[in-house]
Amino acid sequence: MKRTVAVLSMCCVTLFALLMYQHFSVDSGSASVPVSDTISAEEQTEDQPLYVVRADDGVLCIYPYGSSTAAEVTDIRLSSLREYDQELIKRGFPLYTEQELTSFLEDFGS
Repeated sequence: MKRTVAVLSMCCVTLFALLMYQHFSVDSGSASVPVSDTISAEEQTEDQPLYVVRADDGVLCIYPYGSSTAAEVTDIRLSSLREYDQELIKRGFPLYTEQELTSFLEDFGS
């Protein structure tokens, strides 16, 4: 019985030591790498959208972020979208990259 308790105790101590080693080696390794070096340029721009899609007179318009003048007025009618999508557009749907803009226009324009 004492032998079993001793073996289990040693296993627990060893497991705890390995977990602590892993925890501190990961923390110390990540602390030496500056955060700005680990974020790509595309990820850094995702904080602020490039465009916002809103409805104007029942038609979807693409606005540059922070602008009140539409960069593009589409022929996509708000009423042609599903109710869920209409609610997103009414709130202002952000697009963070040119690729998202292209995909959005392809998806909703067809």
